[in-house]
Amino acid sequence: MTDFDALLKRSFAEAHEPADDGFVVNVTHTVAKREAGLKARGYMQLGAVTIGAAAVTWGLSTFAGAVGDEFMAAAGLEVARVFSAATNAGANAATSDTTQNFTQAISAGMTQILLITAVLAGGAVVYRSTRD
Repeated sequence: MTDFDALLKRSFAEAHEPADDGFVVNVTHTVAKREAGLKARGYMQLGAVTIGAAAVTWGLSTFAGAVGDEFMAAAGLEVARVFSAATNAGANAATSDTTQNFTQAISAGMTQILLITAVLAGGAVVYRSTRD
């Protein structure tokens, strides 16, 4: 840099360069426009997720109203069957019929528990894959 250039820069240090001001204004405008678009997109996604959650909740409540009573009754019967088999297993350990009933009761109860666990795990996997 020559002495003249240094003198010139010091002399006009307070002056703004019009080319830089225009560039900054254009970049600021572009960034603000993009951020506004992303904000609107986020609100639309939130609205869509809310509508989807409401639809799923409505469907599950309708399904639970139709099938819930039967499911709870079946689950209660299985729990009672497992409890009965467990309490009678110690008293009648010599008979193979009681052992077979106990095994059937445990397997039926475990089947329902495994099905519910599989449904919950599958839902978690689907949720995770849609979030990625």
